[in-house]
Parts: sequence; structure tokens; C-alpha cells
Amino acid sequence: MVACVPACETPRPAVLYGKRPPVTAEEFPAVRATWTRSAKVYQGLESKLFVTATLHAPEFRRAFPVAFPEIYGQGGELTRRELVDLSGDVESFFTFFVAAFTPVTKWNDFANESSIWRLTLIGSEEIAVGPAAILPIKVDENVRAVYPYIGHFDKCYLVRFPLTDPMSRPVITEKTRGVTLRIASALGVAELVWALQLPEGGAAAVEPPPAREPHGTRDGGAPQETGANGSERAP
Repeated sequence: MVACVPACETPRPAVLYGKRPPVTAEEFPAVRATWTRSAKVYQGLESKLFVTATLHAPEFRRAFPVAFPEIYGQGGELTRRELVDLSGDVESFFTFFVAAFTPVTKWNDFANESSIWRLTLIGSEEIAVGPAAILPIKVDENVRAVYPYIGHFDKCYLVRFPLTDPMSRPVITEKTRGVTLRIASALGVAELVWALQLPEGGAAAVEPPPAREPHGTRDGGAPQETGANGSERAP
């Protein structure tokens, strides 16, 4: 029997789009908790996967430079690019920071083309997409400061999902009430769920980022619905 057990009580619902009040440095842990989910996968009494993921939502990105005005080194460069400078095409994706532990090291292979795991982002009306890229992250103390839940034996990844599916339908809109990151293999299934609420007034004060053409997989085709096997690796 395979069981997926949430690792902690679900935090308050979050507003993905719309105006939010300014965040102080002291509030950063609460903001991080809002956008972070955890799950554990067991077969009987044997653990197969412990995973925690943080959605890089606009609120989380706004809170980061307030809480960490001076972070340097490799981890500082990573977090500044992802959360402050938004360089390259960072805003062309929904991005998750993922920390994962498996009792067998070779199972922790999210970034491999032949990974046993399939990652899927499920949003509005069950529209689902596989990742456009899964990038392994080298963890240093700067990264740990931002994501303190990283375990000593965890491997960490940035997982990027396209904004639209192959039919150009947006995965998440300002009316989406929940989003799920699904991580599945023959070992079991973990589903990390973010309950979303509409901003005050029932409509987003800020529109979601403009959807671009769907990003292809390594062979140039449209992304698959479940796609760790079609993900890119870091250059």
C-alpha cells in the first residue's frame, strides 16, 4: 500500500495575483510558509520520498529582498536572479524550488532524462503541464538561509513549468482557486496543493504574466503532460 502523508498542516490560503500589503523582514517566514508545501510518500512502513516545495509567487519574490538585502556567493547569485533581478526568462515560467530526499540515492534523480519521477503542474480546470526545465541546485549557506527546510541529505532543484499548455490554455489564471504539484513514480505519488483565494473584490488587480508560446521539450516538440523525462538539464 502506498500512502502520501502531508508533512505539516496546510498554511493559510494565498493570493497569487493582485495587490498585497508591503512585507517586513519579520514577516518573511510567514510568507515563505504561505507558498511552501511538504509531503511524504510511504509504501507500508518504508519511506520512499520526502519532498518540500516553495512556489516563487510574486508575494514571495517581493518579500525576499526585504528579508535578505545582502546575500552573496553562489547561493546569493541564484536567489537574486530568481527572486530579485528576474533575469533571462525567469518570468516566462511558474517556478518551484524543490528539496527532496529518497532513502536510495539513485531514486533522487528529478533532473535526469531517464528519471523515475514524473512532475506535473495542475491548475485551472485540471489543465496540466510537464516541466520545461528541471535544474539541479548546488546548496550553500545562502540557499539554506532562504529555504531552511533543506535537509542534510536532500537534493534541490528549480523546476520550471510553462504558463500555458500545448493548446495555449493558461495553466493558472486570476480565477484559479488551487494549484497542485504532482510528483509520481512506481514508488508512490506526492501531491502538494496550494489553495488560492481571490484578491479583495473578487478580481485580480494585477493581471497574470502574459502567456508566451508553449516551450518545447529537448527535441523541440510540445511539452508532455507529465514530463520529468522531457525536462532540460542545467547547462
